[in-house]
Amino acid sequence: MSYYVLFPFAFRFLGTYQVDARVVNQINLSSYISTFTTLTFLMGIVFQIPVITFFLAKMGIVDARLMAHYRRHAILLIALIAAIITPPDLLTLILVTVPMYMLYELSIRIARHVHVAEDDTP
Repeated sequence: MSYYVLFPFAFRFLGTYQVDARVVNQINLSSYISTFTTLTFLMGIVFQIPVITFFLAKMGIVDARLMAHYRRHAILLIALIAAIITPPDLLTLILVTVPMYMLYELSIRIARHVHVAEDDTP
């Protein structure tokens, strides 16, 4: 996700963004690699949400009803986190927010499945 979708859009935005016509953008290898590694690392952490939810549901800390109940709060938190980890453009923000929300919904389904599987054990 980060390598093929997010980073090309973010880099294109950062490369074409100009404060003023007199200011020339100079992208060096250090800033390119820094942006790339930061976005890739943070998206790697974000994509661990379903795994973390699985273990938290297995321990009984979260359940699907709790996550579904606080869905609106989660959307705001997801948008805030996406705004922090992305460059300042709307398209990149949307490209991070939508997968994060989909991962949250997947996490609700995983928590529901863990709860059902625990109820079926004798």
